[in-house]
Amino acid sequence: MKKSILLAVVIIATGFITGCSSVPKHYNMTGTWKYTFEETGRDGVQTGSMTIAQESYNLRGMANDYFGEFNISGSISETSPTFLIEGRRNDGKRSFRLNGTLSSDDQFEGTYTTDQKTSGTMKGTKMVAD
Repeated sequence: MKKSILLAVVIIATGFITGCSSVPKHYNMTGTWKYTFEETGRDGVQTGSMTIAQESYNLRGMANDYFGEFNISGSISETSPTFLIEGRRNDGKRSFRLNGTLSSDDQFEGTYTTDQKTSGTMKGTKMVAD
């Protein structure tokens, strides 16, 4: 009986320790990313870059492309390699929201919308891991 109780306590404690980790069990987005994006209904591909710092499940950093420099923040899912990034241009006149999925440690794809009522697709590749 004592062995069964001890075994149950060990199993439960192990579950709490591994299940309560503050670090995602999947990809780390920290680093410098190059990205391309295509706006729906328009010809041409735009390019940009962003630097992301990940702390636990939270993301923050800067993005820079044709439309300006943006402060970004967001989060990565605890259970899957999906993430959300919101960006606001430094002058506050433009913002975007990116819903993405990491396909590996250094690749993502997603869709974005802007406060300008535009949308499209975005793809990124990590260039430098910090």
